[in-house]
Formats: sequence, C-alpha cells, structure tokens
Amino acid sequence: MSDFQSAATCLLRECFEGRPIDQPYTWFVEGREAILPTLDATDADTASIKPNEMTSSIAGHAYHILYALRGANAQRTGAATEGTWEDSWKEQAASAAEWDEVRARIREEYSSLVKWFEENEDWSPEQIHVGALAMLPHMAFHLGAIQQIVRFTKQVN
Repeated sequence: MSDFQSAATCLLRECFEGRPIDQPYTWFVEGREAILPTLDATDADTASIKPNEMTSSIAGHAYHILYALRGANAQRTGAATEGTWEDSWKEQAASAAEWDEVRARIREEYSSLVKWFEENEDWSPEQIHVGALAMLPHMAFHLGAIQQIVRFTKQVN
C-alpha cells in the first residue's frame, strides 16, 4: 500500500469509525465521535429534529452522506449515480425503521468504499486521487455539522 493510499484510508476510517481503540491519538476527530458511532448513538426522533428552518437535521445529513458514498462507489465502478445532489437533502426525518435502514445502507456503502481504498492499485487518474481526497473534507464537514446538532438537541431536551 502506498503512503498516499495508507494515509487516505487512515483518514477515511477515522472520519467514519473514530480513533482506533489501540491508538492514543487522532488526526482530527475527538475519540470515537465519528460518523458511524454518532449515528448509532442517535435515535430516529432526535435525528429528525431540525434546529431551525435554515439547517438540516441529522437525518438529512445521513441521507446526504448515503448519497455521497453511493456516488463515490458508482464513480469507481462506472455505474450511474442514483439520485441528485439536491434530492439527497429532501428527506429530513426518519421513522425508526427508516433510520435503521439508512444507517445500515451507510455502513454497506462505507464498507465498500473503504475496502476499495485499501485494495485499489491505481490512484493515478485525477478523478480517483482528487475524488478520494475530496471525500475526506466533505465527510468531515458533515461529521462536524452532525456533532453540532447533537449538542443542540441535548441542550433543548
């Protein structure tokens, strides 16, 4: 695995999984406060709260994360991307069953993407290496937004 590939995989894992248990430091997350553990610790009712009309709910961010992961996986396989960027923000609430489903689908798409990060041998095309790097700040942005909404919902509840 190249240094670039190793670093990209490490940062993607940290964003979605958090700090590895046996690692005493992180690169940018606070401990286990990553996307997957945060979504797992949030129930459907809390995920559906919009702090105000100008912001998205945690569920809205989750649906968008799912769209972005699907898009990244589709791009690498040459498949058509399902849905549009705008449509990925339409769902802002989820029932308990829908919330379980979106979290499961995020895990599936993430697992597929991180496996590709680990196994891909050709990072030379611009769409590949720049796309991989763009995924990292994009997901870190959503993690930060979700963390702020979590803090907000704890204050009002």
